[in-house]
Amino acid sequence: MSKTVTTTRDAEMVSSPNPDEIRRELRNILASPAFHGSKRSQQFLEYVCDKSLAGEVACLKERSIAIEVFGRRPQSDLGEDTIVRVSAREVRKRLAQYYVTPEGAAYQIHIDLPAGAYVPEFRYASAHKEAEAPGKLPGRSRLRIVVAGVLLFVLVPGLAWLAVVKWAAVSPNAEAFNRFWEPVFRAPEPLLVAVAHPIVYHPSVRALKLSQASQPSLETAGQRALQVPPNKLDGSDMVPVFNQYVGFGDLVAATDIAAMLSRKSKRVRVRMASSIEFADLRTSQTLLIGAITNRWTMELQPAWRFQFGHTPELKTVLIDTQTAGAARREWSIAAKADGSAQEDYILISRVRNSLTGSLVLVAAGLKQFGTEAAGVLLSDPDQLGSILRKLPAGWDAKNLQIVLHAKVIGNTPAQPEVMAWYVW
Repeated sequence: MSKTVTTTRDAEMVSSPNPDEIRRELRNILASPAFHGSKRSQQFLEYVCDKSLAGEVACLKERSIAIEVFGRRPQSDLGEDTIVRVSAREVRKRLAQYYVTPEGAAYQIHIDLPAGAYVPEFRYASAHKEAEAPGKLPGRSRLRIVVAGVLLFVLVPGLAWLAVVKWAAVSPNAEAFNRFWEPVFRAPEPLLVAVAHPIVYHPSVRALKLSQASQPSLETAGQRALQVPPNKLDGSDMVPVFNQYVGFGDLVAATDIAAMLSRKSKRVRVRMASSIEFADLRTSQTLLIGAITNRWTMELQPAWRFQFGHTPELKTVLIDTQTAGAARREWSIAAKADGSAQEDYILISRVRNSLTGSLVLVAAGLKQFGTEAAGVLLSDPDQLGSILRKLPAGWDAKNLQIVLHAKVIGNTPAQPEVMAWYVW
């Protein structure tokens, strides 16, 4: 009687999809709602997959991607132009969103983009499940680790002890990051995420008809700007719409932070700030996303040093209220009429002793770019931890505010730098 022996190499071949299967799944992903709204993410994922399938993984470097996908010049300063890193993070987030949908979960092929790399991984959904279980390794791997550990302790006990200490240690940045979020991690209730509620103005039916009359017909009229002479419009043609829209920067911030907390097994409740009452804030730890258009950011900020406000010309500013006269400090930006800008200022607040009696966190920019950057910062242990470690000892038991500045390149915020901080 013959016996079939499956080698490790055979198992690896079985668990690796072939190129046709991968390309079919790539088409499904690019056409999915998770990727439909981002041409940049589609281009990025398609490029790295094509290069990987062609055996050209050496091309998958930050500079090569910046040049080939995003049209950057070879001499571009990628220290400031973070488009490749930001796009990779966006692709990872969209892949995660895709694979939790019924459509994504139904496919057996998975395409992943590991953190810190631009080379995609292709596998069957059923492959390596045991290896992916938290805290669990395949049997053979566990055995090898145990044997290696025993030999290490027997042969070189001093070295073994140092290796174990190094392996078990948490990085200083991650340790500071955990201390920042520790009250949220250990709280029994979900974190209440209050997003801003901007007023959006819809054109009236009359204005739409006037615009359509002067342009070629279009099946979806809302997908192009109005083209109507100003003297043909009046105030009634701008219809205010309340509590139905969320800014893109607010959405990204809420998604990034919720994803980070999910990895920590922490639940969140996302609500419009306009629908939240003060009683809700008293019974929940709260994250306020957004500034001027967030009701509770504006109502709670009089107790804080750094506050949002307006100039007489209605320009939004971030103010240091403990300065005055010639020494007054305030931060503002020169935004264009369409809302775009080349920079933004950001406020991160962590108020333990708030008026609500509960922890209040704030992630807000003068514009949507700063709010997006705040979400990235608060969900990244390295970025946030490196900043927190420069604060005075004991900051984690006090209230704190941090003002930051970020350049904006192609509507994407770069990594921010600290402008001011206050601990009390």
